[in-house]
Amino acid sequence: MKFTQGVIGRKEALKISKDYVAFAEGDHDSLDKVLESFDKLKKGQRVLAYSNGQFVLAKVSSINHNDFRAVDGPIVRVSNGEFSWRVDGNEYAYPIK
Repeated sequence: MKFTQGVIGRKEALKISKDYVAFAEGDHDSLDKVLESFDKLKKGQRVLAYSNGQFVLAKVSSINHNDFRAVDGPIVRVSNGEFSWRVDGNEYAYPIK
C-alpha cells in the first residue's frame, strides 16, 4: 500500500521520536524504548507509524487483548483515514504527545 495521507518526512519524524526512527531504520537497540511507549497506547491516540518505507501520522483504531493471535501482546491497528493496518509485532507505533 502506498500512503498519501499523513505521510511525513524523516526530519519531521525525528522531531517526534529519535528512538522510533532509529528502530524503524533497523537499529534494534532502540526496541526497549519503543516497546515501553507502545505498551501505553490507547484507542484514539495519535501515533507515528512506519510502514512500507514511509513515516505516517495515524490514530490507534483498535486494541484487542482477547484474540488467539495476541500471544505476545495485544493486536493493535492504526488508521490514517486512508488505510488501516496492524502495527503489533514488527513495526509498532510511537505515541504522539
